[in-house]
Amino acid sequence: MSRCLICDEVIEDNFNSILFGNKSICVKCFKSLEIRNDKFIIDGVEGVILYAYNQFFKDLIFKYKGCGDYALKDVFLHYKLPKLKRKYRGYDVVCAPSNKDSELKRGFSHVEEMIKGLNLKIIRCFKKTKQWKQSNKHLEERANIQNIIKIDKVTLKGVSKVLLVDDILTTGSTIKTMIRQLPTNIDKKVLIIASNCRIVHRQII
Repeated sequence: MSRCLICDEVIEDNFNSILFGNKSICVKCFKSLEIRNDKFIIDGVEGVILYAYNQFFKDLIFKYKGCGDYALKDVFLHYKLPKLKRKYRGYDVVCAPSNKDSELKRGFSHVEEMIKGLNLKIIRCFKKTKQWKQSNKHLEERANIQNIIKIDKVTLKGVSKVLLVDDILTTGSTIKTMIRQLPTNIDKKVLIIASNCRIVHRQII
């Protein structure tokens, strides 16, 4: 008997549970996730957004990231895991850096744990020079992230392809900062778990 990782309800063994829930998420919770699969270009780099940042996702990410519900790490990529593994085969993962204090309190890096199902090498080449929480900043202030995030290029020795991953995209300032600091000879892709941006297919932002 399987239970939904989000609501803990029993997942019935039927066609819908296999098609939608994949034995880890029930049909109801799966349908509450607004799947986007938006393709976009940011600073010349191709990216994909998996979900809309609706109220259901907002509550889900707070439970996972804010309350430290570690078991939820497996719900974010479950339905597209095989496809994502094929798409990003041969890439190394670089996650957006988190606040160290929040990470220590939580006990894990939430973005890294989300992405581990891809079985790709994770490189920690970016760090924040001081505590900086984007969600607490006005839109105008968020551009200052370029002065907060710094790269250690030594960790990228021998790396040729990088998948940049972040949980939520709002203005794109964090990802842009990461793209602009990475060496130009590295092939780059972007994977965003959710966004509250209105992004048109292939729109440049």
